[in-house]
Amino acid sequence: MIKKLGIVSCLAVACAVISPSVVRAQSNAGFILFGGVKDSALDYCLDNGGSSRTDRYYLEVKPQKFKVSEIIITYPDHFTGSFDTSDIKLRITDQCRGGKDLEVASATWDKETRRVTVIPKEAIPSKTALRVVLSNVRNPDYSGFYQFDGRVLRADIPVPVYIGSWVITLD
Repeated sequence: MIKKLGIVSCLAVACAVISPSVVRAQSNAGFILFGGVKDSALDYCLDNGGSSRTDRYYLEVKPQKFKVSEIIITYPDHFTGSFDTSDIKLRITDQCRGGKDLEVASATWDKETRRVTVIPKEAIPSKTALRVVLSNVRNPDYSGFYQFDGRVLRADIPVPVYIGSWVITLD
């Protein structure tokens, strides 16, 4: 009897792991077992999380010890999605959603270098938790893992500083 319960429990867990989820939104970096990213993984949330869909990304930028004048996001060449630079926001918050919007001076997307750059109107004070909100993102046609890397430009010394990576999973 105990063996049967053990087998049934294992099968239930296996089905839960491999079956598609009803909830489409994705959040957080999850468990990263391999690769150099696991120690520098940043949190994120997605409104949808499905391939070939329009989505909204909420990307965590942890508080820095210095003022931040620019946020730079790079993504891999196999990410074939697109970004709407007219709807990129910076929000002061340590949560996925909500918070206070900051004024953005400019947001650009360079397709050739696979880079999204967000420049706030005023430098972001040190020790400020925020999220980069990318709205109207067109997800790639294929599901998979996509490592987005984050850097910030210091306001005092214009040197890009690596802050971590978002390992984004699309269904």
